[in-house]
Amino acid sequence: MHYMQPEFRLKKPFFSVFLSLHLIAVPAITMAGQAAPKSSVKTQSVSLAQSRTVLTLKDAERIALTDEPGIISQQWQVKSLSEQAVADGQLMDPKLQVALANMPTDTFDFDQENMTQFKVGILQQFPAGDTLDIKQQKTLKQSELIATKISERKINILKEVRLTWLEIYYWEQAYKTIRQNKRFFSQLVEIVQSMFSVGRNNQQDLIRAQLELSRLDDRLTKITQKINTQRSKLARWIGSQNSYNALSKDLPDISTPDLSNLNDENLTQLFMTHPKIQEIDKQMEVSRKDIELAKESYKPAWGLNVSYGYRDNKPTGPNRSRADFLSAGVTIDLPVFTANRQDKKLLSKEHKYQSLKDKRNEILRQMVSGLQQEMAKEEQLQKRHQLYYKILLPQAKRQTRASLLAYQSDRGDFADVMRAYIDDLNANLDERRIAVDHLQTRARILYYVSDTWQK
Repeated sequence: MHYMQPEFRLKKPFFSVFLSLHLIAVPAITMAGQAAPKSSVKTQSVSLAQSRTVLTLKDAERIALTDEPGIISQQWQVKSLSEQAVADGQLMDPKLQVALANMPTDTFDFDQENMTQFKVGILQQFPAGDTLDIKQQKTLKQSELIATKISERKINILKEVRLTWLEIYYWEQAYKTIRQNKRFFSQLVEIVQSMFSVGRNNQQDLIRAQLELSRLDDRLTKITQKINTQRSKLARWIGSQNSYNALSKDLPDISTPDLSNLNDENLTQLFMTHPKIQEIDKQMEVSRKDIELAKESYKPAWGLNVSYGYRDNKPTGPNRSRADFLSAGVTIDLPVFTANRQDKKLLSKEHKYQSLKDKRNEILRQMVSGLQQEMAKEEQLQKRHQLYYKILLPQAKRQTRASLLAYQSDRGDFADVMRAYIDDLNANLDERRIAVDHLQTRARILYYVSDTWQK
């Protein structure tokens, strides 16, 4: 024991100096765009450096909107409906009628009877009223409806890409921070274990240090799973190869307009040009065309039939010539019994139109409420971020130093030091989370007020 006592006097100062150096070597890294550590983490699941290509948020947005299958599919639908509108405005094809009429069955001679004739006729149907024009206009409105869906899909894709990119950014930065702190805790365990082996430190300190190190390993495993999940989600929009490129080190700048002075009425007016409301408006226009078509069904449709009948000459007699026949006729629909057909059909279309009107009001309320919620959330997150950046992070750092000084002067224990370092790590991760949440809230706000659909 007399031999080990001098070794203890050397170990504790060395341990304290190590903790002091750690305060300098592992500073708090804020979310305001600090550079990541230069050393790369070689982990199979976390692909932080699979490619030298850096994927910025702007790059991800551009790739997502380029050759996106859903948008391309809807563009083909627009072209399809545009062509269909031309066809819907045309009359039905005429019908050709060919007949052999009044053939005598005793001899089957074509020239035996006066009424025997070879007939060729044309039948053309004409729809009721302005049905063709209205059908053409309806199909054009359907084409415009798909175009508004394309605009809404674009801003929705931008929102999803921004949210996912920022989520990946947070978890990868959290991974790097915890990995950096894990190296410190690994060295800490070695020192505590060395001190415990000479009997100058209790077993509780060693177990506590090992426990915190194991917890960090568990957190890294969970974060790895989250990173892989979010990158797979991003791959839906930009492809698997692009989704595993390294992200830029700095947080992007996402700006939103000042909407604090707008009331509910102003916001409602703002949403009138939003693709989601435009989509409902186009659905209502299509529904109005359905009402017009239902009203046209009260008018009679009609058809024109013109035929020419050829007759052969008489077989005998002085005047053998026979005149040919020309026939014309008109068929007219008689919409007389309308109570259970035309009337019910018109009521059905009118009810559908009223349903769309109420749905439009509902969506307007949802959008106004959704935007106001995001605005309130964005304001609070901004305040929280300032609180963390200016007060909580410095306080956590001061607490760490204070616990270390107390331990060095034998007025504190090892558990307080460990707790202070864990609190400092958690405070830094919380500050990062708040900063990313703040930008994600702005990304949601841009879904409501972005002018992307106007470009």
